[in-house]
Amino acid sequence: MNSWDERYSASEYVYGTEPNGFLVQVADRLRPGDLLSLAEGEGRNAVYLAGLGHRVSAVDSSAVGLAKARELAARKGVRLETTCGDLAEYDPGQDRWDSVVSIFCHLPGAVRADLYRRVCSGLRSGGLLVIEAYTPAQLAHGTG
Repeated sequence: MNSWDERYSASEYVYGTEPNGFLVQVADRLRPGDLLSLAEGEGRNAVYLAGLGHRVSAVDSSAVGLAKARELAARKGVRLETTCGDLAEYDPGQDRWDSVVSIFCHLPGAVRADLYRRVCSGLRSGGLLVIEAYTPAQLAHGTG
């Protein structure tokens, strides 16, 4: 069991079930269609986006988190595809996604940069990559 599996093993949702506020603010800018949500955790953002009509694929390293994401999707009556795997090795494909969302994707800098390069190749022409991330100053607060 990885550290994220341990964190998500509690019955409550660690970050709640409501979507990230920044994502809600920019959701109308996302292209309709196939959407990839990186480091999705327990599914709050992916479920929200599926509720807006996107065909959402959620990727995370936590099988426990993704199981909770599927449960949340079922409760909300939306369809959600999930993939459990290491984002350092994840292949998003080529020209596959209309939009990609990355909300607080916790990865080492070099791994994150490589992932975003691959993800950009996975975007269709005119596709949009939305990122919300911490600044290095956040580390002083014990998170990020």
